[in-house]
Amino acid sequence: MFIYQGKLNWYNYAVDETFTIIFPKGVVRANDPVYIFTQWTKDAAGVEKAKFFQTIVVQDLKQLPKTTDVSFNLSGSWYNYAITTEQNYSKIKVDMTSPSGGKASITLERHWQPQGEINPDAALRIWAGSIDWRENAVNEQAIFVLPEDYEDGKPIVSSWQWTKDGSGNAKTSAFKGTNMKVVGSDDKFDKFSFNNFFDITCAWSRETQKLGIEVKADGKQAKIGELNLVAKVEPKKHSFDSDDLVPPTKKETEFRLPQPVQTLPRVLHPMPFPKTIMETLTHGVAFIEQAGYLTAQAQNKFAALDEDFHKQTVLVQSLKKDKQNLESQITKLSDERNQANTKIDELEKQLAKANEAYQNKVKELDDTIKGLQKHGEVDHSIMKKLQEDLNSLYGQNMDLQDQLTKAQIEREELHEMISSLHSQVIVLNETQLELENVLKVQRDENTRLVNENSRLDDEWKKSLKANEALQSQLANAKKDHDKIKEELAKTSKSLKDTNADL
Repeated sequence: MFIYQGKLNWYNYAVDETFTIIFPKGVVRANDPVYIFTQWTKDAAGVEKAKFFQTIVVQDLKQLPKTTDVSFNLSGSWYNYAITTEQNYSKIKVDMTSPSGGKASITLERHWQPQGEINPDAALRIWAGSIDWRENAVNEQAIFVLPEDYEDGKPIVSSWQWTKDGSGNAKTSAFKGTNMKVVGSDDKFDKFSFNNFFDITCAWSRETQKLGIEVKADGKQAKIGELNLVAKVEPKKHSFDSDDLVPPTKKETEFRLPQPVQTLPRVLHPMPFPKTIMETLTHGVAFIEQAGYLTAQAQNKFAALDEDFHKQTVLVQSLKKDKQNLESQITKLSDERNQANTKIDELEKQLAKANEAYQNKVKELDDTIKGLQKHGEVDHSIMKKLQEDLNSLYGQNMDLQDQLTKAQIEREELHEMISSLHSQVIVLNETQLELENVLKVQRDENTRLVNENSRLDDEWKKSLKANEALQSQLANAKKDHDKIKEELAKTSKSLKDTNADL
């Protein structure tokens, strides 16, 4: 696993916010998931410090020439990320874009990588959310990672953003990777501790999977937040010796009985079966070796298919998360569109009222001007004031018209965004269906291989029993042979003695 951090600046929505990207498998491969976490200073809906976590699948992976670095794309529900690794994955360059034309370029440094030997079957868990601690961290983003399973002495990576640190600096990060110590467990919680600025104790709920965080400061224990489990990968390794196979089910099927008339020509010449006991044993050993070879090949093939099956399962889960992200974005944009429609209706009503008032005022002013001109009582100051009122009303009318035009443009943009997201959801649904079909085929193939392996095991066991029987027959045959040789020797000696007597 590689964990990168830097600072995100995205117009007025994200100002100097901590930006975290995680490569769960370290070196990136096609269709690997990548995790992104940050917070918005204020999102499009006006919510301050809104947390933002996404799981996105790697696409368009390309190896850079004469280096171990790569480039690839992450297509999120709204934002897209073009990522290029640099200096053998020691840092990454991220070009962030949006359909509305927004662009930002960010460089993230690698803050954590594993040390020593890594267990490829270790489970991964990521918790993310917000913490509160005095005035130093007010509703700030936090992310905790267990990269190598939950065991005593295994690493724990923790990071959060300070509203203002002890030196008075704003939006600095507290990042540390260290070893955890398992404190204990009961029916409800698993607890472990470590140190990052504080002495931290975490309580992992067995029921909700949430992570409660407590710190010890100034001799007192205080709870500073509860993080949600946002990502979990638990590799599963298949074993042919396990007892957790699916129990057999009883089903019915139709069989065709043998036909009474022969359909193939009968073989009349002698078959090439072994004749002597040694030939039989030789054929038996060869058959047993072949059965063992086929069994080993079936196990290797099944292991490869099982590993690919679990990779496809993780990919399907990642695509489901992408789909959920798109659906939540569609819901959010639909709400914004409804708000825009409501605003447009209100502006249209205000515009209609303003136009009506404007027309009435114009008519009133025209009547007043005509009356003054008719009676010759022209007062230049009054006419000037009336003209200013007329111009002011005209300006207000134009402002309302501009607001209405902008609101209509915003509504059209929201319509286009929702249409684009709907098309992405359709593509994801098709991809999910295709992957589910692939998984079904692989499940059927796994079932067939398990049955084939069981059949080969049965034949192998039968062959071993046959071999034992043949070995026993061979031993008996050797004993009979030795006995006959002794009798022949005795008979020959007796004949020689008889001949000598004669």
